[in-house]
Amino acid sequence: MIQRMAKVEILGLKDVALEAIDAIHELGTLHIEDLSEKIPKMGGKRISRMEIDPKYADQVATLNTLRSKVGDMIRDLQLAVQEIPKAEVQKEYDAIWSEDVDVMIGRIKKIIDEVEQEVKDPLDRKADLMMELSRLETYAPIMQKIQPLAERVSKIEDMASIALVIERKFKAILNYLNDEISKITEGECEIISADVDEESTAALIVFNRRFLKQVHDFLAVQDVNQVRLPSDLAKKPLEEALTEIRARIKQIPEELEKIEEHLSEATKKYAIKLIAARNAIHDRIEAIEAVPKFAQTDQVFIISGWLPEECFEELEKVMLEKFGNKVVVTVTDIREEEELEETPVALKNRPFVRYFEIIYLLSKYPKYGTVDPTVVFAIFFPIFFGIMVGDIGYGIIITALGYFVFKKFRNKPLLSMGGYVLTVSGAWTIFFGILYFEVFGDLLEKALHHWGVHLPLLGSEHSFISFPINRLEAFTLMMLVSCALGFIHIGVGLVIGMINGYREGNKKHILEKAGGLTFLIGLLVAGLGLAKYIPKFFGPIGIVFALVGVVMATAGAGMGGLIETIVSAGNVLSYARLIAVGLASVILAQVTNDLTRQLWHGVFGVIVGIVVAILLHTLAVVIAMFSPSIHALRLNLVESFNKFFEPAKFRYEPFRKTGGEE
Repeated sequence: MIQRMAKVEILGLKDVALEAIDAIHELGTLHIEDLSEKIPKMGGKRISRMEIDPKYADQVATLNTLRSKVGDMIRDLQLAVQEIPKAEVQKEYDAIWSEDVDVMIGRIKKIIDEVEQEVKDPLDRKADLMMELSRLETYAPIMQKIQPLAERVSKIEDMASIALVIERKFKAILNYLNDEISKITEGECEIISADVDEESTAALIVFNRRFLKQVHDFLAVQDVNQVRLPSDLAKKPLEEALTEIRARIKQIPEELEKIEEHLSEATKKYAIKLIAARNAIHDRIEAIEAVPKFAQTDQVFIISGWLPEECFEELEKVMLEKFGNKVVVTVTDIREEEELEETPVALKNRPFVRYFEIIYLLSKYPKYGTVDPTVVFAIFFPIFFGIMVGDIGYGIIITALGYFVFKKFRNKPLLSMGGYVLTVSGAWTIFFGILYFEVFGDLLEKALHHWGVHLPLLGSEHSFISFPINRLEAFTLMMLVSCALGFIHIGVGLVIGMINGYREGNKKHILEKAGGLTFLIGLLVAGLGLAKYIPKFFGPIGIVFALVGVVMATAGAGMGGLIETIVSAGNVLSYARLIAVGLASVILAQVTNDLTRQLWHGVFGVIVGIVVAILLHTLAVVIAMFSPSIHALRLNLVESFNKFFEPAKFRYEPFRKTGGEE
């Protein structure tokens, strides 16, 4: 349900403004209203937007610099933020926090200095070693390829060589280089190449030494990479240099391991302090930057916002205890339509319904003062899902998977909510699977037939209702069930629309929704009467009801109401998708089983059949989790919610200390 909100106004002397803001921030229950755009409407030339003191502006700049440094340290030390105990972080946070911003900045700087003193040199050395290792690992295979050729060239008097590395896809450039360097060296040039790996090619350019400068100058302006060894290896023979490179490649990981051990100790020592410092910086900046949302006069500050009614007494108590009569908290009524539009929405549902609030990832919250439809979604979504999938085997898998996700990811709300919805939907899938007698399609039916048990167990093949229900044959029954569910679902939406109209004092809205409901009831009664499911004289009565409903809807919303009411009959028929998607699921499962049975000959056939069955049934489960979910969502959001849903402008987002972790 939607929580009842109280709109409050806090007035106080400006000399305690920042302390009051900190107290509100610490309490964390007030959704701040931005008064900067409303000041012209507040009346009085003395009211203006509250400005940040230049002193605090400088402090924000300093805090932003510190936040950048702390963030870099957290990344460099690769802190596992989620694994650090929140209680310990909070304890360190309290030690860093101070009402005096300069004192807090001093504490954070001290932590940064301590960390830098211990980790700066090791981090720099680690970066150098990793760069060196990367470079040497590039050199080694290239040098291994060119070494034999280079050694032969070095023994030839007056000949020089230059090694290149080229991407294999640009290997054709070697022909161009050969032509151009041949011109420079008057034909005394040869290029020898060999592929190093799948991406690169090594090339050795051999030419007369007297053209060394000209060749170097030419290559300097070409888009090619020359192999340049470190200065300590450049003058050594290639074989000796290659040996040293290989030895160094083995040595560097040992050095890195020692550095990692040192950094690991530093991480244990400073992880909590750095996370706490980051959180404190974020919260302090947020508190200071909130100031322009408030109003002021020469002597008084004004803060306006909303909070749940149950939290008002605590806010009033805190303000009274900390500031006495220097700060006054008052409640204003939320009555006007504009105020209802601006009021932020907070939902407070029971655990079963709360997890279905995942629907609001696709939709805004319902408007304040209207009915929260989460419970409607929580009831109908899993039922629609179950009707469409309706298989005991698939249901067990979906339920188990959903429950695993729900339990495994309790700390990740989105995954946890999705897992819970999947679990409930899987349970309904099992329920309808029992009604259909389906286990991975027709496996159970075939097994019973093999054991001499013939279906249906209750009723006969010619009965309108029998058990189990054969979805492939009981089309009329399934169509009636689908339309009945559609009628109930849309009817609930229209009733909620009437309630919303009543709460908003909108009589025309009530009349429109009541007309739509009357129209549907009239059509239902007329249809049942004409089909002789009820006495025939109810047919004309139903038609009269339907016409009255059309008149009511037109009176309530004009031509739009007339069209919407007539379209609602088509909306009911839209629920026939419950049959269509369900039949697709059944047919896929049965095709899988038939294919498996055809392969079920000999040892090899049995193995192939099992593999095919597993693959296709897995595919069917995946499809069963996605396709029915999409159709069930559509029926809720498009067919039902459209009859009553009014989106909220704002969600309730209290001004509170979060450390930026939300």
